[in-house]
Amino acid sequence: MPDYIFKTYITAGREYFVYGEQYDTWEHTNAIIEKDFPFLESLLDLLYLDIWKYEPLFKNMERTIRRIYQDNDYTYQSQLSGMLDELAQAHIFFQQTRLDWQHRLALIGTPEAGALYDLLPIKILTHIPSTIDEMQRQIKGIFEQVLDIDKKGNTPVQQRMTRFIRREHDASRRTFEFAASLPLHFEATGPDTFGEVLYPRDVYDLIEFFLREAIKREQRIRVCKNCGRYFAIARRSTAEYCERPIDAKGRTCKDMGSIIQWTKERADDEVFKIYRREYKRRFAWIKARRVTAEEFYAWSEKAREKKAECDSGMITLEEYQQWLKDS
Repeated sequence: MPDYIFKTYITAGREYFVYGEQYDTWEHTNAIIEKDFPFLESLLDLLYLDIWKYEPLFKNMERTIRRIYQDNDYTYQSQLSGMLDELAQAHIFFQQTRLDWQHRLALIGTPEAGALYDLLPIKILTHIPSTIDEMQRQIKGIFEQVLDIDKKGNTPVQQRMTRFIRREHDASRRTFEFAASLPLHFEATGPDTFGEVLYPRDVYDLIEFFLREAIKREQRIRVCKNCGRYFAIARRSTAEYCERPIDAKGRTCKDMGSIIQWTKERADDEVFKIYRREYKRRFAWIKARRVTAEEFYAWSEKAREKKAECDSGMITLEEYQQWLKDS
């Protein structure tokens, strides 16, 4: 009978996930997958996951579980397994959910299964969207008030965290509830490394593990100037843009951020817009053979000089426009 493994740990600035089904018989081959990401990437991805996009999927799973209650038909079990596979594609944390529930399905009809309602507890599965949604809000609050380097000033992270929790409780707001303990083991994480390894009971253990580590490690984070999402930054980095892909070509905010920001800053720059419009118009003259490339670039150099005079107030916008018209 198949069992599974799912564990995660952090070493050398990266987070590692090891998961998959394990078999005790020679007839099957263990399918163990190993993945790694920069530290905090998985939690940050979950932070901006549109969990409600998957609400129809959770509702379908609920209906299928109720059918399994009523009619222990393998067809329904297979359908639920397929839905769990789909959920696991949404985020790596849900690989644990998939493995756990597929293991539960494998126990149906066995002596150790127990009551079907206990083996397949609907609420634990179907409450995931609302719980994740609430956790996202709570974590964003902690990030903003505790780890955001542009807001923390000179106050130590631990002090900021203490004050934040106290304020939230005093205001009777629901804040992140840290568990009394997590299922952690202390074991080898590589040929020459040893450390804490989490064997999560559910997706919430994973969320808490990485949030705890971010606070303990005083991980610096910042809002990306392009996409507006938090990203982790290295100790000596002054990065202002994250490395999330933003287009089909795989370009990231870091790749495109400075260009986009430059364009945004000039969106209301009337002098720049006038210059840019005239530049494009005259550039087209090269193709039309109205001017040579040398003549165009000589003009553009003078146009930039006049623009600089207008930007500095040496000439008015009207005077600059007139110069462009007469040049």
